[in-house]
Amino acid sequence: MNDFRFAPDAQRARLIDHRMRTLLGESLEHIADQIRGQISFNEEQLQNIATRLKQGEKYPPSTFAIYTELVKILLAGNFAEAEGLLAELLQENPVTNTPQIAPAPSQQVTETFTSRLGETMKLMESTIPELAGEINALISQIIMVVPDSESDYRFDGGSSYMMWGGLFLNALSHENEIALLEVLAHESAHMLLFGFCRDEMLVSNSDDELFPSPLRFDPRPMDGIYHATWVSARMHWAMSQLINSGQLTQPQLELATSHMQADKVNFENGYGVVKQHAKLTPTGRAVMQPARDYMDSVPN
Repeated sequence: MNDFRFAPDAQRARLIDHRMRTLLGESLEHIADQIRGQISFNEEQLQNIATRLKQGEKYPPSTFAIYTELVKILLAGNFAEAEGLLAELLQENPVTNTPQIAPAPSQQVTETFTSRLGETMKLMESTIPELAGEINALISQIIMVVPDSESDYRFDGGSSYMMWGGLFLNALSHENEIALLEVLAHESAHMLLFGFCRDEMLVSNSDDELFPSPLRFDPRPMDGIYHATWVSARMHWAMSQLINSGQLTQPQLELATSHMQADKVNFENGYGVVKQHAKLTPTGRAVMQPARDYMDSVPN
C-alpha cells in the first residue's frame, strides 16, 4: 500500500529512493536484453551498474539523465549515438557522503552559498529533524547555478524526474537561512511527488492545457499547478514548524511568519484551480487530500 502521508518521513523517503534506483537497474537490464547483438557495449560493466542500483547504491543524477537520453535515442533507432551514450553511462560511479555539493562558476559565490547552506541545514536539523532526514534521503546532489541576469523570470530552484536525486539551487538568491530552508522544503517536496507518481501520474490533463499557477506568472500545465499547490502546503508546514520551535530570533520569526502567510495564499489559489480543472488520478486524489486536510487544520 502506498504511503502518501503529508508529513516528512525519512524511512519512507529511503524506501522511495531505493525503489527509484531499483527501477533504473531493472530497466538497464531490459535494455541490455533488447540491444544485445545490435549495439556494442560491455555487458559485464552494465550488469554491474544495474546490480549496484538494485542494491540501493546512490548513483548521481547524471546517471538518470544519461539513461533518459539513451532511451530516447534507442526509441528513435539511432544506434550509433546510443553506443556513445552507453559508453558514457558505463563511466558513472556511485556517490558517497550525500548530498554532494556541485560548485558554482565563481569561488566566492560557492564559498558564500556553501556556508549559508551549512548554517541552514544546522537550523533544519535542530528545528525540523524529520524534514532534514527526508531531504538527506532523497537528495544526492545539490547543484549551484547562476541564472541569466537578463531573464525576466527569477529562478530559485528546480528538480526533475529525469535527474532523480538532483537539486538545482540559485546560488545568488536565498539571502538568509529562512529563505534557503523554505526553498529546500520546496524542491525536496517536488522530488517526493516524483517518487509518489512513479506508478501513476497525478493528473491526466494534457500538457497543452494551461492554467494560472500560484507560483508562476505564466500559465502552466495542470501537473505543474498540482505540484505548486502541494508544495505550497509543505512550505507552510516547514515555516510553521520553524515558528513553533522557539529557536528563531525575532527577525527570523517575522520572516518565517511572512513566508508562511504567503504559502497559505498560494496553496488556496492553486487548490482552487486544481479543484475546478484537474483530472485527478486515484494517486493524485490520494496525495492531495492529506495536504488539504493539513491546510484545513491551520488556524485562520
